[in-house]
Amino acid sequence: MALNCTASLPPPSWTFASLYLLVFITSLLLNCTAAWVFFQIHAHKKTFALYLRNMLAADLLMTLVLPVTIATEAGVGPWWLRSVSCRYTAVLFYCCMYVNILFLGLLALDRYLKIVRPFGVARGSCLYNYSFTRAMAAFVWLAMGALSFPNSILTNQEPTPETAHCCPSLKCALGLWWHELVVYVNTGIFSSVLITLLASYACIYRQVWVSSTRFVAMGRQKPKSQQNILVVVVVFFLCFVPYHLWRIPFTRSQTSHHFSREVAAMLMEGKKITSFLSTCNVCLDPIIYLFMCQSFRSKLAEVLRLVPREAASPDSGSPTDRRRESTVLRLRECSSLV
Repeated sequence: MALNCTASLPPPSWTFASLYLLVFITSLLLNCTAAWVFFQIHAHKKTFALYLRNMLAADLLMTLVLPVTIATEAGVGPWWLRSVSCRYTAVLFYCCMYVNILFLGLLALDRYLKIVRPFGVARGSCLYNYSFTRAMAAFVWLAMGALSFPNSILTNQEPTPETAHCCPSLKCALGLWWHELVVYVNTGIFSSVLITLLASYACIYRQVWVSSTRFVAMGRQKPKSQQNILVVVVVFFLCFVPYHLWRIPFTRSQTSHHFSREVAAMLMEGKKITSFLSTCNVCLDPIIYLFMCQSFRSKLAEVLRLVPREAASPDSGSPTDRRRESTVLRLRECSSLV
């Protein structure tokens, strides 16, 4: 038996299986609804809408691999299903998770440029260009795919009923080294996005505070964008910070002989808990769309018949009213994250 894997299969965890099943059903319902709503929205080449759609695609892929996780946690299915999880579905899941994290960082940067520096020196920069945004989105998928794909290729040891549950034992020496490298790179990605989020949202918060005084001067209601920004930061911290604080020592326990069996088992349990928290992000992203995106919220209310079609349409009213309303909507949308 290789490294810190036990010689016997871990006992089934019906608690985690039930929790993952709940996440799977909820995520499938919310993300399919979000996809339907997004297809109804005419984004007119808005950069943030492109980022949101890519986040949605990553969430759907993460959701579709959850049945394998549910089966392995419940201890049902053939013995080789765990090796399928190690070689394919887990790799795809974590690839999409970091794609999601990167798009959150790009969203924060996009909102910073559009809100804090809408008329600055960088106005003509490629960062404001929709074609550049599409290229950046494609680069994120290709880069994360190129980083993650070798994990599948290098998980090339023949699984047996005794080793199928232990992912490190299915990797060659190069595979173990690459896996550890990927963990450190992904942790660097997370840290960079975390810094980008905090810095961007601090600047946005300050700009929103200044803008709110203008709303008061105009006799209008102050925007709730401060709370909206806080929602995104809280979700990011709740889902991803615990996992990354736990991930590095856990990976060291899997690729090193310097950890006792007891410590490795404790780190494994902690990793399962923090992994579940990161999985919950697939259910929370649609809620972020609802809170942060005015066009998403309006279209959802329209399709659910919560408001009349005419009231939800920005084209109703006189030209002067439409211009005034359009200005206010832009101010409110720019005050929010998305």
